[in-house]
Amino acid sequence: MGRQYFIKKGFQSKFIIKFCLIVILGAIISGIILYASTNQRLGNTYLESLNTIKVLNDNLISNLIYTSLATVIFISIVTIIITLFASHKIAGPLFRLEKNTEIIGNGDLTLETRLRKNDEITGVASALNEMAGKLRSKMIDIRTDLEEVKKGSADIESAIKDKRLSEKELKKQITRLSNRIKSLNRAISKFTVS
Repeated sequence: MGRQYFIKKGFQSKFIIKFCLIVILGAIISGIILYASTNQRLGNTYLESLNTIKVLNDNLISNLIYTSLATVIFISIVTIIITLFASHKIAGPLFRLEKNTEIIGNGDLTLETRLRKNDEITGVASALNEMAGKLRSKMIDIRTDLEEVKKGSADIESAIKDKRLSEKELKKQITRLSNRIKSLNRAISKFTVS
């Protein structure tokens, strides 16, 4: 399978178009500055025209250097600004996801990751929220089953001490407790830890 260069096509296409527009705008500005710095009237006579051409020729290199320098500065500033805003749409949410993943990893399954609507990785935040929700649901099931096992165990222990249960009732309680333990095992088996 070949490499896939366009992953988030919309974001990448906009970024490429913006960069191309910056280059085109830089070329237009460069042309305008060069035209303005070299646009001179030649003069009325042949000698005036030759003199004007000589002055233009002498100044052409310096005009090209200044024009190129101004264009590079302009393109650099605009590129920095656009890159800063574009990377902010990625770096900011990634930082938030990193922190929230750490919090969820430490056991807070109630945390919901919220990003701005126009951030580029809202799909990852949705997947993280869905994962935390599923984990929360499984943990609630495990906690409920565990409480039932504890309660059932305490009831059986108390009944045995007080000799309140018949052998048939005791077997029934043990079966109920065994079913809860199986339910716990099923819930725990859904997690892969090794």
